Amino acid sequence: MTVLRCLARRPAASALQTAASAASRRQAPSFARSLYTVPSLDRHDQLVAEGIPGLFSKSGFDTAFTTYQQHIVDELNVITQQTQYEHQDIKSLTIELARDPTKAYPFNLASMAFNNHFFFRGINTNPDVVSKPPNDLAIQIKKDFSSMDTLRETFLATADAMFGPGFVWLVQLNNSATNNPLRILPTYIAGSPLSGAHYRRQSHDLNTHNADSHQQLNEVGSFGAGKKQDNRPRKPLGGTDVVPLLCVNTWEHAWLHDYGVKGKRAYLEAWWRKIDWDMVRQNASISSTQGEAKNNFQY
Repeated sequence: MTVLRCLARRPAASALQTAASAASRRQAPSFARSLYTVPSLDRHDQLVAEGIPGLFSKSGFDTAFTTYQQHIVDELNVITQQTQYEHQDIKSLTIELARDPTKAYPFNLASMAFNNHFFFRGINTNPDVVSKPPNDLAIQIKKDFSSMDTLRETFLATADAMFGPGFVWLVQLNNSATNNPLRILPTYIAGSPLSGAHYRRQSHDLNTHNADSHQQLNEVGSFGAGKKQDNRPRKPLGGTDVVPLLCVNTWEHAWLHDYGVKGKRAYLEAWWRKIDWDMVRQNASISSTQGEAKNNFQY
């Protein structure tokens, strides 16, 4: 029973969590603030009323986005209120918390809020529009994966084979020397693709360890030599500098409601048909020379 209680409880011993707990006790419930909120999506009211045709039913959308995202931001508000973290944007917060091994729980909340929103932002919610990659992006895909079909099959097979929750991302390496190639990147649980968040490497899950557990870990981020000594941005040792372009959510709450226990592959295939490729192109950096005189690309 002792072990079960330890694993089930939220970590509460870190300085951030202790401060948040004290702040919560000081603040009357009727005056509770909502510093982080569920962001709106394109056509948001219609999505709430109808879901996303071809991908999520009304109740499936409510579970995967509205209810779950609200749960995440509510938890994030409780744990960051009246701390130095309460006014940061979610992306910056994810990166900042990744540098401190003792802040596993708030990091997971921030990272999950970012990841889930990114997933839904990348969905084409207009049932009257069939999205396909713009020409220059299609050329880059062909260059890096040989064909659109190869990217699709590799991406969906990677997501389908992921045993447990997480996200699978299409990312672009931030490496102009190699023309910024596209790659597939899986992240597990609430892991982040953000380059600045790659400090979070540790042998223990600090959601289930006490605040002193970091003493047994290799020092990272603000605990180690990675401290910022000048105006140059800090980078994690061995971290890959990538830009996320799109992702699919493989957490069961995202697909179980509409697709059932055996429906993960059907969900992934439905999602692929709903990708907003214009949004992917907006996130990508593709030089004009990579796309010139190649308008005969076949999908």
